[in-house]
Amino acid sequence: MAGLLRASEEGLKIIDMVRRNLEWNKTEDTWCKAALTSKATLRRFWAQNRIRRETFIDICKAVGINNWEDIIERNDIKQTELLLAAAIADIPQDNQTDRTFPLPENLPPVRNWVQRTKELEILKTTIVNSDITAISIVGLPGIGKTTLISQLIRQLHTENTPFTCAAWQSLQSATGKAPPCDRTIDSLLFTLSNGDITTAVTPQEDSFQKIEKLIKIIKAKPCLIVFDRADTLLKTGEAKAAGYFADDCAEYAWLFKQLLETEHQSKILFTSRESLAELPPTVTREIQLNGLDRDSAISLLQSFNLTANAEELAEMGDRYSGHPKALQLVAALIRDDTEFQGNVGNFLHQRDWLLIRDIERLIEKILARLSEGEQTCLSRISVYQTSEYPLSFAGISAQMPEVSKYELKENIIQALKRRQLLYYDRHLKSYQLHPLIREKGEHLLNQNPENVRTAHSQAYNYYISIPLKPESEWQDIEDIQPLIRAHYHASQAQDLDAANAIISEVCEYLRQWNCAGLVCGNIELPLLIEKPYFTN
Repeated sequence: MAGLLRASEEGLKIIDMVRRNLEWNKTEDTWCKAALTSKATLRRFWAQNRIRRETFIDICKAVGINNWEDIIERNDIKQTELLLAAAIADIPQDNQTDRTFPLPENLPPVRNWVQRTKELEILKTTIVNSDITAISIVGLPGIGKTTLISQLIRQLHTENTPFTCAAWQSLQSATGKAPPCDRTIDSLLFTLSNGDITTAVTPQEDSFQKIEKLIKIIKAKPCLIVFDRADTLLKTGEAKAAGYFADDCAEYAWLFKQLLETEHQSKILFTSRESLAELPPTVTREIQLNGLDRDSAISLLQSFNLTANAEELAEMGDRYSGHPKALQLVAALIRDDTEFQGNVGNFLHQRDWLLIRDIERLIEKILARLSEGEQTCLSRISVYQTSEYPLSFAGISAQMPEVSKYELKENIIQALKRRQLLYYDRHLKSYQLHPLIREKGEHLLNQNPENVRTAHSQAYNYYISIPLKPESEWQDIEDIQPLIRAHYHASQAQDLDAANAIISEVCEYLRQWNCAGLVCGNIELPLLIEKPYFTN
């Protein structure tokens, strides 16, 4: 039977000798706990009955035998090619209408699901009705990539799709690095062959030979293969290398190249916190996953049974730009902390910042992957208020005078975009930072007060240099927005002379347009005293 193993006579002698050295009996409680199994299963093992492959391996490893293949009854193992043929033979007939596939055993759970209907439809259409071989879902940590793909697999499982099997491979580990590629390939072969192809069957084969077998399977029957957390394979600490595979992940790069560039019936899905720059663009589509819309964010918050009105829930969702993980962490804090006692209004009134500690730890993991130039750029551009005025390349360049425009555009900005920390909004025609990233950038900048003043001074110089309409054509505050921004940054840089000079130039217009109050919020108190025409 597929995926079941039994011990040989010689194998039992080896096991018996080892367990005697440990002074264990054949159904030792310690053995059961170490192997995560029962005494009944151990008795079946000693009786040479077939048991699940994973349990068999755990029983061997619990007594220190890592080469568990030596314990198997070799006569029970079929020839590799016969197993491969069996694995690819189970293909549905063309007239089969009720197609489905078993869900992967390690498919992540879906909790607090909110209706990402649009995203699911885009994914389904691309997977089923296009020639695209692979889809890469990218976005900030906690934005919902894994949950979205897990939900997608569950829905495809219940629908009439061409797929006959699915495999889920997590590339995340406790060390932060991906598991060895050979282990991942073994897992794929085992799953997609329905347990027929195991490492006991292919003990002498290298990764390239195993990849050939994997290609044969996905050519013969349509499979869904998910690689979750592919960012663990990528280089860190170097802007120009962002999105490229690390040197010690060359085998993974080769595996993906073969899966994507070979013609077959299957589809490959990736989730990643960074863009995968080396995937062939002709057969790959990258989809950036953003936050939840307002209604979905409110629904998520409501699932925590908080005390709040509709306006407060909407404000919470907007503050965090619909970031699901951040909203869940904040909602749990509000629900459980005795200071808030489930009251959203209390939280909103007491906090004028976003990064509670658990969220900040999430962001810090991304920033740890950045080069020094990326961190410098990110912290400096955090002084811009992009909701007030579009951030252009010129604005970013003003903050990085020490690097060439080529280096800034092709390496630093490109790296920040690939790492999902900076993005270009085609509707606003400007660069944007997620509120969580912007606030963390401010924290980095504020570690040195002189850096804060310098960044605001450079922002002032940028805005003051933007050409305006002739003064005779000024109609409303939008015509002088660069000056308003320049005034704000001069004030933050504590350059009161520059701030005063700007207000002196535009004060009469602000009074005519009844806009003085909009600007006063950004004016330091000494300026208000010197300019009595802003008082009522």
